[in-house]
Amino acid sequence: MATRAPKSNIRSRNPKTVKRFIPEDVKRFVRPDGKLLTNRENRDFLLEHDLEPDNGRMMRFSAGPELARLERDFSATFAYSHKHVIHPYDLRFFEPRGHPISPMKRTEYARKKQDQAMWIFVTSVGGASAVVRTLTQRRLTRSLYQALDELGYRPTPGSDEGEKIRGTLWITLHNPTKAAGQPPERFGRVIADALAKHCSRQRR
Repeated sequence: MATRAPKSNIRSRNPKTVKRFIPEDVKRFVRPDGKLLTNRENRDFLLEHDLEPDNGRMMRFSAGPELARLERDFSATFAYSHKHVIHPYDLRFFEPRGHPISPMKRTEYARKKQDQAMWIFVTSVGGASAVVRTLTQRRLTRSLYQALDELGYRPTPGSDEGEKIRGTLWITLHNPTKAAGQPPERFGRVIADALAKHCSRQRR
């Protein structure tokens, strides 16, 4: 099951989709074109909550020279969608035969959809240890959420106050060890500023 590609909020003359990431353990039910083969219960859930299972529909997020420098310094790339996208490693919970904890994951995603306007997930490639990858991902994600908080961009979707940044940001670290040696505060500030400039919208 796959949904239509979202229209990009990224102000770019030539927005491009990113390379699709399909983990090995889901390739038997996720096609190379990103189509998820799942059961009716999962399909109805994804449609009801407007969740996108195909990360290959996300657009490359390139927003000015400061973000480009950040990409080089952290060896990272960024993608954005105005939709809420399922984490690639969570696709295994939507397999057609059913998964033991699928009901729990659906509940978690339904709650997340209600409670969080902006979703962020980080994936890593390269030879860094699992500890380095995990700690670096958590540190950078935390710094970005803190920066968004400081800009006032994290009210819940049900709030009527202020501007919103909605959707999903996907961060790929191509050298987690290099990223671990960089200041996380700068990482959060630069990306938060770029999101606020290019992806925010005023609630009415």
